[in-house]
Amino acid sequence: MGAVTTDVATVRAWDGDAKVTEGPLANSGLPLAGFSIIEAKDIDEVVHLVAGTPCARANGAIEIRPILMMNSGWQSGS
Repeated sequence: MGAVTTDVATVRAWDGDAKVTEGPLANSGLPLAGFSIIEAKDIDEVVHLVAGTPCARANGAIEIRPILMMNSGWQSGS
């Protein structure tokens, strides 16, 4: 389990250059697809890492939601 901030940045890189907008892609209480956890020093590093992914480049978008807290007792497969 984890908790994320309510601050959301959305990354699109349709032409190869990362464009970041504030706010979610859609107004929904749930993510539209899966999720990944990316360890990075700041939001700029995350944008750099996700801008080259197929989802960000193929007319899609990636929402970035910083993690506030992770449950240290969680283990994969539990």
